[in-house]
Amino acid sequence: MEKNLTAYIVEDDVLNLELLKFLINKCNPNISIIGEAKNTDEFTGLMLENKADVLFLDVELEDEKSSLDILNDFKNIKPEIIITSSSEDYALNAINEFNIFSYLIKPLNIIKINKALSKLENELEQKSDNNESTDNVLAEGIIAIPDFKSIELLDIYKISYLEAAGKYTVFHLTDGSSRTVSKNIGNYEQQLPKNVFFRIHHKFLININETKTVYRTDGHYCVLKNGKSLPIAKRRIDGLRKYINLN
Repeated sequence: MEKNLTAYIVEDDVLNLELLKFLINKCNPNISIIGEAKNTDEFTGLMLENKADVLFLDVELEDEKSSLDILNDFKNIKPEIIITSSSEDYALNAINEFNIFSYLIKPLNIIKINKALSKLENELEQKSDNNESTDNVLAEGIIAIPDFKSIELLDIYKISYLEAAGKYTVFHLTDGSSRTVSKNIGNYEQQLPKNVFFRIHHKFLININETKTVYRTDGHYCVLKNGKSLPIAKRRIDGLRKYINLN
């Protein structure tokens, strides 16, 4: 990785902390550790700074709150989040509620860390390429959708919603058809107009014009005009309320 990156480590066990620092340095010496936290108060301090590129996050910190509870208090989180946990119990909640980049089960080793950092490198390079390239929104209301054989010029108002599928993005259109593109959903969140599209979940970016109802009972979710129900992540509810002028 040519670009120097910065990292936070949140870990309450000294041995695990030192092991993780050693493994990170072995796998990628260009990553500088600029903050460490051993409890939720120290972690809150790091999140208030919100300066690192990547966050290595232990879930259980021997406090009343877990680190996921702290994450829930913050919006516009800058770092890519790599969870390091001795348990798989938090995985479903973490993946559903937060934009978790990777979930590593302890004990950590060089293979797990190297795999996660290689994946991170590819992700950041893709984002960098996207930022340096010409915006795919070619003209008002038009976006370019490439595949292996052609480039389709798509009317953005015919997009019902976008769905993340790993490193791919699925465009679900108002006519019921879909398009799968080999770029992640974050690229299109940046490119599509903010007054039309809103990220309600790490997996879903909706066209607000194609949204029929937002429900606040039985969990937060919205129903689109095509009848599709999509979940709204807890940490995005306040943002959605402001977006549709409910606050």
